[in-house]
Order: sequence, then structure tokens, then C-alpha cells
Amino acid sequence: MNKWDERYRSHDTVYGVKPNVFWASQLSLLPAGKLLLPCDGEGRNAVWAAEQGWDVSSFDMSETGVGKARKLASSRGVSIEAVTANALEVYHEASFDVVGLIFAHMPPDVRSAFHARAWSWVKPGGRLIVEGFHVDQLGLDSGGPKVRDMLFDATTMYKDLELDHGQILWNARCDQVLDEGPFHQGPAVTSQWVIEKEKAT
Repeated sequence: MNKWDERYRSHDTVYGVKPNVFWASQLSLLPAGKLLLPCDGEGRNAVWAAEQGWDVSSFDMSETGVGKARKLASSRGVSIEAVTANALEVYHEASFDVVGLIFAHMPPDVRSAFHARAWSWVKPGGRLIVEGFHVDQLGLDSGGPKVRDMLFDATTMYKDLELDHGQILWNARCDQVLDEGPFHQGPAVTSQWVIEKEKAT
């Protein structure tokens, strides 16, 4: 059993059942389409998106998390395609209107590769929506990795994506107070990104 299975089994919910505020606010600006949520844990963001009419696919490395995501969707009367998968092995075409990375932190040695893969799943004209903990989160106890190179700064996605075919619509450092289940509570500093992929010509 990996650490995420253990964590998800040990709590009713780890990050609550309400969607991430930034994710919900950005998705509300767009017409419903097809979206993918990698590393989606217990499914709070996927289920909320499905309730808004989106065609939702998600995956997570934790079988326990995926099971809870499916159960949450069923309890709320919506359908999502949730599977157990490794973020660096799962295959998807560039077919999604939106790919969301919400606190999807990766170890330094695979972070850039993961971000590049997520970007490759966005179709031309689609968007990558990201919120992760900023490097200034270090020292705060409201959640997130304790390793600096797993965190974000103002240039993270520039470096990782080499944005030849994308436009950054939003990039901000955000001081906020998190209220997302027992593991995201209190003052926090996050990095937010919205990046749109160039339309095919």
C-alpha cells in the first residue's frame, strides 16, 4: 500500500468534497467540454466539474482515492471516468479542452516530464489550469511538500513547458486561507496558472 492509499483510508476525506476555489472559478468562465484531472485523489474537483456538465476523465495512483472518487460521483448522481494510473505512464491524446493540475506536486526528477505530458494532453485552443503550492509555502503548516524543488515559483511552468505554442493568460502568487479538508487548512501561498494552447492553423 502506498502512502496515498494509507492516507485516503485513514480519513473520511483528506481534502474535503468541495472543489478547489481557483479551479471552480476558472472552469465557470468556460463552456462545458471535455476535461482531464490527473492526480485527482478522492475526486472532489472531477465530481464538481461533472455537475457543471463537463465530460470528465480523471486518474490517480491511489486505488483507494479512485474508489472514493467513483463513490462520490455516484452519491452526487453524476458520471466520471476515474481510473488508477501512473502519471508518467498513462496515455492520452491531445483531446481535452481543459487539463487541470490542482496540487499535483511531483518529485524534482520527474516534475518537468509530468508537466510536459499534461500540456501534451491539451488540444489546440484548450487550457491548462494549475494551482500548486508556491516556494513561499515552506515554513507554513497548511499543506504541501516540504521540498523546495517540488514547489512552484513565477517561472516554473515557463521552464517546464518551453511555451512555444502557448499563451499565459494568468500567472499569480496568491496569499490565501485554505479550507480544504483536514490536510489543507490555514494561511497558504500558492502559484496559479492558466495557459492556453495555440489553435491549429
